[in-house]
Amino acid sequence: MTKEEQATGMIDKYLDLLRIKKAEDRDKEIDNQLRATKIKLETLGVVTDQLTID
Repeated sequence: MTKEEQATGMIDKYLDLLRIKKAEDRDKEIDNQLRATKIKLETLGVVTDQLTID
């Protein structure tokens, strides 16, 4: 991964956190971001079934 790709990923993460902070319905925003991120991971071949926190 190049430095530019890493920077882009961090910018995306930062913007996601800002969206959560500003959202009227934070739970809905978090659910939307989780859904989008899961799709991206699965598109890259990452199995997400075991990626949980209890």
